[in-house]
Amino acid sequence: MEKPTLTFALACFASFALFAAGCGGDDESSSQTTTEASTGASTDEWADSFCSALKTWKNDLEEAAEPLTDLSSLSEESLQQAADDAKTATETLSDSLNGLGRPDISSGEQVRSSVQDLATDVENGADEIETAVEGVASVADIPSAIDTITTTVTDMGTEVDGAVQTLEDADLSGELVSAFADADSCGELR
Repeated sequence: MEKPTLTFALACFASFALFAAGCGGDDESSSQTTTEASTGASTDEWADSFCSALKTWKNDLEEAAEPLTDLSSLSEESLQQAADDAKTATETLSDSLNGLGRPDISSGEQVRSSVQDLATDVENGADEIETAVEGVASVADIPSAIDTITTTVTDMGTEVDGAVQTLEDADLSGELVSAFADADSCGELR
């Protein structure tokens, strides 16, 4: 019974990583100046940075989940390490998203706010995963932790989807959607 639950959770985790990749994202925010953050980055640069951040996050989540694919070596320690790695990846994503500033479009401030909300939401999800894993005291506790992780990952996927929809809705002129289509890092996520 534990193995199907774990397999399902791993499938959800992998699906979420792929879902996040499909949404696009980049992070070159650490090189962004304070002036760019307050006045807005070019739309193309912003889209590329957004997509790169999500791409890095997706790759890091896949790496975090990799050790869990061998059910014969599943342990409390491997689950804890995967959760720690996922949390670190999510904190990096959150920092990247918060550093993006706003794109240079009329609704740039609304987009910036939505992206910062997403950063907070995914970080809260990572905290929930960490809490669930910290509650594992024996192998018998793993199925419960997996259930919590699965629900949280699903919720994080919904939050990413909602944020992307909000970005599209805020982009009345279509500049951001066009920038996402043109950015190499976004194309790599599809």
